[in-house]
Formats: sequence, structure tokens, C-alpha cells
Amino acid sequence: MDNLAYLRHVVRTGREKAARTKEGMEQAGWDNGFDSFLGLYYDLAKMEVAMRGDPLEPVRGFAIEKALERMDTRQDCADFAIPALIRMLREHRGTPRLDEDMARKIDSSLIRFKYWLDEPGEVHACYFTENHQILYHSAEYLAGQMYPEEVFPSDGKSGREHLAHGRTFLLRWLRWRERFGFSEWLTQGYYMEDILGLVCLMLYADENDIRTRCRMLIDLLVFDLAVNGFRGHLPTTHGRVYTRFIIEPDYEDCSAVMRLLFDEGHIEGGISNCAVMLASCGYTCPAAIRAAYQSVDGIQNNKERMSLDVADAKRFGVDPADFDNIMFFWGQQTYSDRLTVENSLKVFPTWNWMTNRVRAYHERYLLHDEADAPCVDAPDYTAMTQVDIYTRRTPDYVLSCAQDFRRGRMGYQQHPWTASLGGKAVVFTTSPASLEYGSRPNRWAGNLCLPRAVQHENVLLCIYRILPDFVDYLYSHLYFPKHEMDEVIEKDGFLFGRKGKGYIAVKSLLYAYWEPKDPALFRALYPDDWEERYERAQDYEYVAQGHANVWTVEMGSEAENGSFGRFIAGFEKASLTGDSLRCAYVSPSLGTVTFGWSRPLAVEGKQIGLHGYKRYDNAFCQAEFDAGKLEIHAGGHTAVLDFEHVQRIIGD
Repeated sequence: MDNLAYLRHVVRTGREKAARTKEGMEQAGWDNGFDSFLGLYYDLAKMEVAMRGDPLEPVRGFAIEKALERMDTRQDCADFAIPALIRMLREHRGTPRLDEDMARKIDSSLIRFKYWLDEPGEVHACYFTENHQILYHSAEYLAGQMYPEEVFPSDGKSGREHLAHGRTFLLRWLRWRERFGFSEWLTQGYYMEDILGLVCLMLYADENDIRTRCRMLIDLLVFDLAVNGFRGHLPTTHGRVYTRFIIEPDYEDCSAVMRLLFDEGHIEGGISNCAVMLASCGYTCPAAIRAAYQSVDGIQNNKERMSLDVADAKRFGVDPADFDNIMFFWGQQTYSDRLTVENSLKVFPTWNWMTNRVRAYHERYLLHDEADAPCVDAPDYTAMTQVDIYTRRTPDYVLSCAQDFRRGRMGYQQHPWTASLGGKAVVFTTSPASLEYGSRPNRWAGNLCLPRAVQHENVLLCIYRILPDFVDYLYSHLYFPKHEMDEVIEKDGFLFGRKGKGYIAVKSLLYAYWEPKDPALFRALYPDDWEERYERAQDYEYVAQGHANVWTVEMGSEAENGSFGRFIAGFEKASLTGDSLRCAYVSPSLGTVTFGWSRPLAVEGKQIGLHGYKRYDNAFCQAEFDAGKLEIHAGGHTAVLDFEHVQRIIGD
């Protein structure tokens, strides 16, 4: 889909929504859950199509005003609005598209904004997750560049000083991502926020090297979508996940971007801030990356490695003892690791909502050391350390897993595995932590205790051993939406599903049963028409009571197995035996697979490596971890991302 066509779609859809809404434009459903302040991306789309020759539709001042109010009161996620504001000033100021009084208000808010944690005043917003970091650093860099002689009242420093400060932090962030990828791996929303932070720099940074590096990092994020995406969605393992994204893929922020770049994805409904910015700024996806996404005529296995374990970081030149590196560890949410905790105490020297947490872990280490007692050095449940990802993609299904990721640790929003037959026919397991869908983790998003999940080719095994302290949640469950399948058959303890030409088989070692559907889930996901959707839905929650359990998943297709009946018949001799410590699965396609909580994965007696993957190992790119250079080849096209020499070579 070309950029102008997408922007016109946004304008048209917004107009239609407004016409259907009695309350008018302000209640037109463009708030993205943030009190309408992100509706300014809809107004940006209006400005952009008018700049390209379309009639100018009325720009709603209230949306921009709400964004500025959020900035002025330093509320969380105000940084999400800044890329649109900068674009408005750079491209639309001095034209009928942006009123000069409004432009001055934007100037004022950008100059008065608090851009980093070391500026005076309380910190109520989240600055330090991976996606927020790039948004704040890019905003400070660009604001300092735009207003070099202005005094920024937050800290009394000049714009020129803010430019230098933002540049220092920006360059660190860029280098870490170039070398190690993204801690919030394959995250449907936060990848889009990363791009949002990079796209204005791609155009407006005065330094050519920064412009090139930001464009290459956007390419890198898009390449992840290309080799892991399936039918316009990203149904994979994720570093962080939300209920609405994992169960209702059409809500994914990345789906609209995939439609824009790959011609496949969902663009109805809410606005995609990232897609609007990419289209506005004229980003063009390299043909090699686009071809990699579209090359799905056979079986593709993608392996990739991202992030670092804290204990390994010094070996890669990111010393936890150096305070200049502390934001790398806060970006991967390892604030309380033994090796980082001393520097973490310095981030908020007085008090912040994070202070109690860091101090408590610090004291834990002191007390254990005093008692000469063992202590887990990396206890934080939010941590997104080294991850080795395996994604198998065929024309009919995708299966994706974070191999043996932090097994047994408490979890947050990490999502170890997903299988998909397309659209809403997604399947996964979790260890529930709450029955409230807004919690992190909750019933479906994230895990109370992380499992040991592993994948080889089309087979996945997932072992749960839930800590006995959590007496109300000593079970695991499977999300398997019957109503999204064309056929569902239960036979010999296996649960079989078909959608189109793709097949899935699931078995629980422990007895499992269907839980009645929960109306609260539908109210949370579909507030406008939840009753209709609830009535139409069938069972979807398959529960296995018990703190220790093994789940097996096997994928198939018409191309690989013949008919659905033949696929099911292949499981007549299949079995799952043993327990969570030592188990064996007899697979129709792989043969005997052995595994256990502390045992290696072996297929027909051959041990399968689960860690130490390359940065990329797939049909389109072979690159060692921390290689400094990626060469992508697909469809006769080439894209070279040479981070070491800051060269982007596109052979289209």
C-alpha cells in the first residue's frame, strides 16, 4: 500500500467514524486508550494529504491541546505524541494546515518539557523501558536542535546543551540495539514505539550518521516483522504482550505497518501512530525485506538471538559497574540484578516508585551475604535477558518459541510461545497470575511462573512447574478458540484443530477440561459489541489443574500431511509419558522426543541446542551475534545494513 493511499485511508476512516458518532469528533474512537491525546496523529494525516494536494479538512485543535496538556503535566506516555508535533512544526508551520498560535503552543510545550530523569522535579512517567528511552532521547535531541538558544526551564540549560545531552544517550541506545537487538523482542506494540522514536531522526537529525543509523534500525525492526510475520500479523513469542494483542491480532499496532509495507495486515479500526509517521516521512521498505516477508511458498525456519544476560554483559563491553551503562539494564528491566543494583540505587537518589523495589532487592543481597546463604542474583520478574528465538513459518501456520527462557522464574509480560493458523486462530499456554485482564501478568497475557518451553521444527514442548506459594494459581491453561477453527476434534487425549489447510494437535500430560467462557474477557476486548461476540463464541479455555504439567504441540498442514483426517490418524501411536522432570513424546513427524525440567531436548537420541544462536540464521540472512553488519538477500534483491561503517546499501 503506498504512503498516500494509507494516509487517505486514515482520513477517510476518521471522517466516517465521526459521522457515526453522536458526540462528534472528540469521541470518534481515535483515542487509542489515552484520553484522546493520540488523536493528533489523525490530524497529522489530514495535514499530510493536504500537503500532497488533497483538500484540507478541519484540523481538530482539541487533540493537539490534549497532547500538549499531557506534556505540560508530565504524564506517562506524553512522549508518544512528540514525533507528530515535531513533524507538524517541521512540515506544516507557516501554512494553512497549522495555525501559528497552535504552533507557538507546541514550541512552548517542547521547550518546557522534562526530557530525562536527571532534570529536577518528580518523575511520574515511565522513562526507562526500551521503547520510552528512544522516544525521550530523540525528542530531546530534536528539540535541542530546533531551539538551540532557548533556555529550557525544566533545568535552566540551553537547547544546545539539551542537544548534546540527548545525543549522548541516543548514541548509546542506538549502539546497543545495533549490536544486541531488542530486549522487548518481537513486541507487537513496542516495536512500533521504537520506530516512532527513530523516524523523525531519520529525516531531521542534522548529523548524517544518525540519520543513516536510525533508518537502518527501522529496517532491522521491519526485517523482524518480515521473517516472523504471518498473514499480516505477528503471532510469535514476545518480550512483552497485552491481552488485546495476543487474542485479537487485528488490534496489533504492527498489523497496520505490515499492511503499509507488505500489503498484508489490518488497517480498520483505531489509528496506527507508527504507520502514519512512516507514511508521512516517506519511509520505503527495502525490496529484499519485503521479498523475505512474501517468500512463504515453503517451510522457513528462522533462528535469532537478542539481548544479553547480565552476567555476560561485561564481556560484550557493557559493564554493569559503569553507571553510563545503567540504562541498558533498565531497558531490559534487570534493575535489581546483583551486578546492577548498586548503580540502580543511583538512578533515583531520593524517591520514585521504583526506589522501594530496588532497595528491597539490595537488602536481600546484603542479608544473604551476611548469612552466607545462596541467593538468586537476577530475581526481577520483569527481566528480558538473552533470548534465543525459533520461528517456523509455512504458508499454513506459524509456530514460535523463546527457547528455554528463564524457566521457573516469576514472569511479567514475557510470552514464551504462540502457534497460529491465521487471524484469530491463535493457540498458546500460560500460567495465570490474576483473573483481572488489566493486570500484568494476568489470565492470558504473561505468566505467573515462566515455563520451560522449547521448539524443534513443527513440535513444541512446554513444561510448567509453578511455585507452590501461589496456592490460588496452581494450574496452567491453553487458549484454543474453537470458534476460530474450521474443525475441532478431541480424540485419545489429543485436541486437534484445523483452519484452512493448517493443522494443530495439542496434548496435556495432566487431565484437561474446558472452562466456561468468561464474559469479562469480551467486555475487556470488545466494549462496543461484546454481548454479540460473547454469544457467538465457543469454548476457548482448556485447563489442566496441577502445579507441574507438560504440554505438547505439533503443527501440520495439507501440504505436509495430506487431509486433516490423515493428520489425526498419524497420532494413533503418539504418546506423552513421564512427568515434568523427565518426559517423552512420541511424535508422528519427529519420532521420539525426550525432555525434562533440567534435561536436554533430544530428538531420536540427538541432542538439540537451545542457546547461543546467531543474530540471524534463516534463508535470507546469516549473521553472527554482535556482527556489526547484516546482509539480507531475498527475491533477487539485497539490503546491506553495515552498522560498523554506517553504510546502508540497498540493491533493488
